[in-house]
Amino acid sequence: MATEIQIPQPEIVHPLDYLIRTDRIPHIWCSGCGIGTVFSACLRAMAASGIDLEKTCMVSGIGCTGRGAGYLNLDSFHTTHGRAIPFATGLKLGNPELNVVVFSGDGDLFA
Repeated sequence: MATEIQIPQPEIVHPLDYLIRTDRIPHIWCSGCGIGTVFSACLRAMAASGIDLEKTCMVSGIGCTGRGAGYLNLDSFHTTHGRAIPFATGLKLGNPELNVVVFSGDGDLFA
């Protein structure tokens, strides 16, 4: 009879885990795709800037980049094709205190 061996593993913690909805990982982006790199740079910039995350939201459209907002531990809005910028503008006009970030790709922005 085989005996199961339990080897304790240290908990791996990423420095930006507080910004990420880790329950939604793994992400949908293809290996080699630059979206993950851009997304990571965006998160690092948000962390380094010291902005109030309680007053920050992310808006995204559709397509591959549209999933970005769903991975963040912030208020986020997934809008219809080509409407991320108008939606974000409305958020900012409605609440000027809000930090609004748009994460979108070329197809969505040109629509």
